Amino acid sequence: MAAPPRTDAQKQSIKNRIEEKLRQGYRPPGLNGQGPAAIAAAGKDAEQAGEYASAAAFCTAAYGLTGEFEPDWTLYRPRQYQHRPPGLPVIPSQDHITEDEPEGDPIRVAVIGDAHDSPHLPDKSRFYWMGAYIAEHRIERVVSVGDWMTMDCFSSHTDRATFEGMAKPTFEQDIDSFHQSQRAFQDGLGGWKPKKDICFGNHENRARKYDNLHPDGLSHWMLLEQAFAQWGWRTSLYGEYRFIGGVGFVHVPFNALGRPLTQNQRPNKALCDTVHGDDHRATQLTDYKAGPFRSPTVYSAATALPPGFIEGFSNKGGSTWRSGICEAVIWGGVVRSWKFEEMSLLRHRYGQKAAA
Repeated sequence: MAAPPRTDAQKQSIKNRIEEKLRQGYRPPGLNGQGPAAIAAAGKDAEQAGEYASAAAFCTAAYGLTGEFEPDWTLYRPRQYQHRPPGLPVIPSQDHITEDEPEGDPIRVAVIGDAHDSPHLPDKSRFYWMGAYIAEHRIERVVSVGDWMTMDCFSSHTDRATFEGMAKPTFEQDIDSFHQSQRAFQDGLGGWKPKKDICFGNHENRARKYDNLHPDGLSHWMLLEQAFAQWGWRTSLYGEYRFIGGVGFVHVPFNALGRPLTQNQRPNKALCDTVHGDDHRATQLTDYKAGPFRSPTVYSAATALPPGFIEGFSNKGGSTWRSGICEAVIWGGVVRSWKFEEMSLLRHRYGQKAAA
């Protein structure tokens, strides 16, 4: 039995659906392109609306439209990409990671690197310059990260039986040179009285090692600590940390075996901002840490040697050595500011004052 003919209302409904799809950019018959054509898209909607048993049935009816019920194919308009209207980008809230202002006041610390004082360096002017810099800038804390003196009298690298070894100073000469350097430093400070700490380095530790190997009853180590105490220095053992405002000061960070970490390992292993000496460089290193944390920064405090002076043991290979004084501003457990002033600038500024 043949299907009953469609009413004008049904034909008009088919036409309306197809023309709506043409306006939306669906293709008319005979036009190649991607995606469904207007008739197929309209048939899918009619099927979902329950007007036809299938999209194919709708398409069959659509192809049979003629006359006034034939869709106006000129309504087709190609689809165009719709640009996002101009406006401010959507930025997620950062309130959960903003940092509150730390409590208390910032702490300013003058950091003195490896000075390597020795009777072989009789000119102590650099110690005056550093003291004058600290006094002029009214820095309230001073930290020496060790190796203030070389203690060549106890050097195990040179045997006293050699010609070079015969030139090594005595313990008394090393201590006398130390007092001269401290006197020059105190002259530079003038009436300014900062709190002073020193983290002993491997050179001061030579006295401790020597006493251990020569238990003759005389403690050179105790005499060394007394010499520093005489000038108001609070001391820390070689390898021990001195913390100021949550920042660690040490001559050199150690690994689990008690040996110095390599330069690349130091920022990776650090748990807090760290200031150290030993490598004679003026560097600032940090390493990535996973998570919403501030990665610790490791600062190297260079040396406090005379401008341009390189120790003989470096074989004139100290191209990365720097000499000067550092200034750290500590607040909220981290270093907020780090400044390095080269020794040549200190000489230019305070050299004439010392001469006067």
